[in-house]
Amino acid sequence: MAASSECHPERSAAKSKDPAKKKQTAEPKQIIPIDKSEAPFEIPSTWEWVKLGDICQNIKRGKSPKYTESDSSTLIFAQKCNQKNGPVSLEKALYLDESTLEKYPQEEFMQYGDTVINSTGTGTLGRVGYFNASLPDGVTGIVPDSHVTTVRPILCNTQYVYYVVKCNQEYLEGQGEGSTNQKELKPHTIFYLPVPLPPLAEQQRIVATIEQAFAEFDAMESNL
Repeated sequence: MAASSECHPERSAAKSKDPAKKKQTAEPKQIIPIDKSEAPFEIPSTWEWVKLGDICQNIKRGKSPKYTESDSSTLIFAQKCNQKNGPVSLEKALYLDESTLEKYPQEEFMQYGDTVINSTGTGTLGRVGYFNASLPDGVTGIVPDSHVTTVRPILCNTQYVYYVVKCNQEYLEGQGEGSTNQKELKPHTIFYLPVPLPPLAEQQRIVATIEQAFAEFDAMESNL
């Protein structure tokens, strides 16, 4: 099966005056299915096992930022923004010194629909989140720091990719490389994560089913 080139509609989290608002246009990628002998488990005949990196525009760690306490319209997404429980939160995000903005090309600004993975630190390495936060008033963009890896799908539903990666969080938590106190989750480890890829319409149905289940769970919990 050839993977569909139709992407899930993505909305930038940045205001229109920020370069991160502009939609990225990536060159089409050739999807090379994973050999069946390497497949983790059996999937329907209309699906394919692929490497995560083959269906993404970017899998990239952020930069070490220069912080500021003065006026800035750019936030820094740090590990603590990727909460252990609940959605990502920008409440603890700090501000970027905008004299360093030239270090950040357009594609390094975070976009709505990015999957974020904490990539260093004992107890937080491997944590997976979905970037769907609205930026505060006066903020026009946000960049990840050097402890966070962003995964930006281009050939599939972004929420589907997030759920697949989230299901592999326990695996990723155990893939740190380096000494005990300096472990890092390398981008190449994330790149080669196997993904069961159904047709786009089925991806959307799967996401809808998961979202409905969560909504029903929240409703039951609120009635307790």
